[in-house]
Amino acid sequence: MLLTFLPLMACAQMQDHVVKRGDTLYGLGRKYNMTVAEIQRINELNDTNLSIGQVLKVKALPEQQAAAEQSARPSPEAALPRIPRSSLSPDFFYQIQRGDNLYRISRAHDISLNDLIKWNDFPDANVSIYPGQRLIIKDPAEASEIQPEAAARSQPEDSPAQEEETVVIEKVYIVQPKDTLFRIARENNTSVDELKRLNSLSSNNLTVGQKLYLAGSPRPADQAALDRLTEEDLLKKDKIRSDLALPVEGRVISEYGLRNGKPHKGIDIAAKNGTPIYAVLDGTVVYSGVQGAYGNVIVLEHPDFVMTVYAHNEKNLVNVGDKVEKGQHIAMAGSTGNASGSHLHFEYRIKGKAINPRKVLPLE
Repeated sequence: MLLTFLPLMACAQMQDHVVKRGDTLYGLGRKYNMTVAEIQRINELNDTNLSIGQVLKVKALPEQQAAAEQSARPSPEAALPRIPRSSLSPDFFYQIQRGDNLYRISRAHDISLNDLIKWNDFPDANVSIYPGQRLIIKDPAEASEIQPEAAARSQPEDSPAQEEETVVIEKVYIVQPKDTLFRIARENNTSVDELKRLNSLSSNNLTVGQKLYLAGSPRPADQAALDRLTEEDLLKKDKIRSDLALPVEGRVISEYGLRNGKPHKGIDIAAKNGTPIYAVLDGTVVYSGVQGAYGNVIVLEHPDFVMTVYAHNEKNLVNVGDKVEKGQHIAMAGSTGNASGSHLHFEYRIKGKAINPRKVLPLE
């Protein structure tokens, strides 16, 4: 009897987690107080790769266990009406600017990243945000003393609830290898003609790394040309740094440029599985998770519109929003994604455009 009872108890303490963009086994382990090995064993995983939408069994968090126990009992707070966004005064909002991310916004307004996520009903820190969108940056509860009655009076009984205000002025997509205007239009519920109109395109030709606007006002022709800057233009317009650290110890096995007729936007450095990968500059983690052919990938944002990319990692050791220092251990080399052997794929980007990493790395 005891042998069958224990597994039932264990199951009662588990919950489902649906994998989202940016999730890693390491990050989930920290969140649910589990080791990577535990998650792999319980879910019968043979490696650390995850897929968006995948359902994993994880330990129930204490607050979720308590919520489950009390779900049958009505909470006094549950009866209180939620403050609609339309009832909040303008000082509760911040309008997102180009280049913003949740971590940067929380720091600028001296609030915690968790509060910013909670006040805006975001699932996590990896949610996409767009210039022109308005975020709540003050606790809506601060308006509860004066707003609920006014909000209740503003909406007649039995009338349908008003939709939350959502302002999205711009939505941007960066062209990836094998992308076409038709594929991008189909996946973003728009048309090729609309994409060409918004981006002042005269043909269907695209360049990997090109910025496409999916919503908003049409871009003037000079702005569209600016979004198609070449590497040569960047080298003329931007200062190329020489103070980077090496991201990993090893030899270059694949150079930047065309490879098998396709653009290779970084360099590959051979490294044994588990070799430490380091941040080349001080920066902030803006992406940490699985991304197609890149496998486990980390993207760091640095000053002066610089971003660095670290791909095919066996394990990511940092999460979105983390502030890292030059030389900090951020990942372990591997062969996840589309990789034939263990190595680091490293990219250096200025204003979204990749340049040859040999221009900035202290390579022999």
